Amino acid sequence: TVVEDIRTQLVSLIESGRFKVNDRLPSENELARSFNVSRPVIREALSRLQALGLTTSKNGKGTYVVSNRMISPLLLSRFPTSHLTEVRMYLEVPSARLAASRRTPAHVAQMGGILDALDSEDDPVRRNEIDAEFHICVAEATRNPLFVRLIRELTSILKAQAFARSVVPGRRADASAEHRAVYDAIVQRDADGAGKAMAFHLNAFDRARN
Repeated sequence: TVVEDIRTQLVSLIESGRFKVNDRLPSENELARSFNVSRPVIREALSRLQALGLTTSKNGKGTYVVSNRMISPLLLSRFPTSHLTEVRMYLEVPSARLAASRRTPAHVAQMGGILDALDSEDDPVRRNEIDAEFHICVAEATRNPLFVRLIRELTSILKAQAFARSVVPGRRADASAEHRAVYDAIVQRDADGAGKAMAFHLNAFDRARN
């Protein structure tokens, strides 16, 4: 449809950085002239952008970009952690195995820096964010962008559960050791070891309870 075509083009402009976070989009009239369509068509396209989490409408001020990444449909629902762990097993274990085979020295350096930052960070909220960065970095080392996108979305879905488990007594030290085991196997290009270490880490995460 025309609305969907315009929505797709606007999404592309936002994701490419043509419209950056905090930028105000052109007015409905300006967009209507630019795309040579009516204002109701533009209004519907903008509502779809907002539903995707990319924009927000401010009364009397216009439409502003609030994110350059769409909300995954998965984020619109809640899932039991056990279900998410099953999915993570099918994504993050092979991701770790591939990372061990395909990682570059730059990936190794980035992972090491993330783990050092994680070990030195005391704020639980920030630790949770750094933890997610490590899993995404492992995905990046696969050099497969689909792993990166899917694992990034899963870490977003798991944010609340991950925080709850991160403050379980003793979990910080255990998680640190588990991450290091994944990292060491990747450094050594040990694909089997990396997969096993990631599986152990995901199972330990699922078992942790506050």
